[in-house]
Amino acid sequence: MKEISYNKEVVEPGDRASALARVICEKSFNNCKAAKIITSSGSGKDRFRLPTGILWRHAVLERMLEKSIYETIGNDGAGGKPQFFALVGLPATFRNLGWEIITMTADDIARNGGFPVFMVNEINAKLITKENFKLFEAMMSGYASALAVAGLANPTGEIAIMRNSITAFCDNGTPDQLIMTWGGTCIGLQSKYMVLDGSRIEHGMPIVGFYEPGYRCNGGGQFTKIIINKWGTDVEEIKRNPEAMKFIRMLTIPSQSYARMISRMLGWKPNGDMDGKRTHIAAVAHITGGGIWGKFREILPPGVGANLYDMPRPAPVLVKAWKLAQGTHLEMTPYDFFSTFHGGCGMLVVTNDPYGVIKEAQKDGVRAGIVGDTMKSPLREVLINPHVSLGLGKCCISSEKGVISSN
Repeated sequence: MKEISYNKEVVEPGDRASALARVICEKSFNNCKAAKIITSSGSGKDRFRLPTGILWRHAVLERMLEKSIYETIGNDGAGGKPQFFALVGLPATFRNLGWEIITMTADDIARNGGFPVFMVNEINAKLITKENFKLFEAMMSGYASALAVAGLANPTGEIAIMRNSITAFCDNGTPDQLIMTWGGTCIGLQSKYMVLDGSRIEHGMPIVGFYEPGYRCNGGGQFTKIIINKWGTDVEEIKRNPEAMKFIRMLTIPSQSYARMISRMLGWKPNGDMDGKRTHIAAVAHITGGGIWGKFREILPPGVGANLYDMPRPAPVLVKAWKLAQGTHLEMTPYDFFSTFHGGCGMLVVTNDPYGVIKEAQKDGVRAGIVGDTMKSPLREVLINPHVSLGLGKCCISSEKGVISSN
């Protein structure tokens, strides 16, 4: 078989994809009210190579010079989640993939008290072909829609094609698959007077949870192991199995971004000003890698723990994974479940105004509720009463001791 040239395999499809991405990302420039996107004049097929810059509003620059605010950066990616989108292989599914890089970066800025403004993204694909370009096009179109909802602008990005470096467990070598990874960097504003580092938390504060309907880019490796253990490595056999594909489609439910909502509660306005109208928030935990034991416990100050006595039913995909792993070498203990997955909530908010937080969440269509309280604890212990859907009966799980009571 004749080897395809580097120009045909990499340069031409990469340029086509970059040109499309540039056009789509330019639509996001007006999403940004805190700064202006500066673009070079030019036209033609190589326009995507022209430089792009950022100019903050005069009022924002003044406060930067006063050192009352500064730029903050969040960097992360979609992890292993794109491989499940590749396995489903539908444009409608790929439209939602862009939410993953937004959620994993912008939400980290917001949970620290900041205001996300810009996204920069990097796509590394095995191949971009005429057969899979419809998936790429749907993905970038959906990304533009997500940027608009999140109030973010994407000035620039990078697309690389690396046939021998990018793969996935579901890679069957056909040109219709879009095998890729997607990383992102979010740039925002941070006020030195609004850093949520956990120091404002006291015992006796209510904790509000934001329900997460899917999985939040944490635990992708565990899901892959479960799929292979249950249904094997034959990709075509997996695709023909209704039970397997139902589970895999559940894995493509997009993560919810709470960043814009949290920033609004903290008093940030779309133009980068702060208006002083704030909902009380002492701290926010973004429940990603490390689960509740890792991401929630790390915000607790010395001498303060938490009792999460009313956690919601975990997303169906988490319950299904829990059950599929039972009786196999992948079986998780109750403790492992909450250190691997988010356990039902994508964010946990410590606040003295729980009903104010819930009301603001409802404005954005986010299901929220009081899930527990902080408490005195020399060990900063976190207790969880898991939902009955896990089949554990009435029990309590401790961050320090595992299951400490069970019926």
